[in-house]
Amino acid sequence: MNRLATIAVTSSLFLLVQGQGVFAASASASFNVGVTVNVACTVSATDLNFGTFAALIPANTTASATATVSCSKGTVYALSFAFRGNPNAARGTANVNMLNGANPAIPASLTVQNGLQTATGGNDTTTIGGTISAAVINPATGTYTAAQAIYVLY
Repeated sequence: MNRLATIAVTSSLFLLVQGQGVFAASASASFNVGVTVNVACTVSATDLNFGTFAALIPANTTASATATVSCSKGTVYALSFAFRGNPNAARGTANVNMLNGANPAIPASLTVQNGLQTATGGNDTTTIGGTISAAVINPATGTYTAAQAIYVLY
């Protein structure tokens, strides 16, 4: 070590030792350290696709999709389709009419478990079931679709 560095280290040690005797008393206070976690939820869903058919869609054709809910751990929630435009109605069934332009609609019913569930704090999944209950004979060709919203109530 060079001489200047030795003097600096020695001076620092001297001041440190000297400083310990300067204080004659002390006082203390306690304080809290915390964080607030607000309840939050998100929901997403995969598309529900009944498949591809030719001239006949058989009665009781079923398909499913998956709803994924992510809520703060321990949050009680329910899934819902809107009822008469009100998402807070907590309705577990919905009827949709899949459309393809001016062609007649293809109706389907949807179901989801909408009873109270408790979030794990991760991604919780629920199956959305779909059924075309009546046979559809000779529908016009093309892709039939309907948009459907799903809500998480918490």
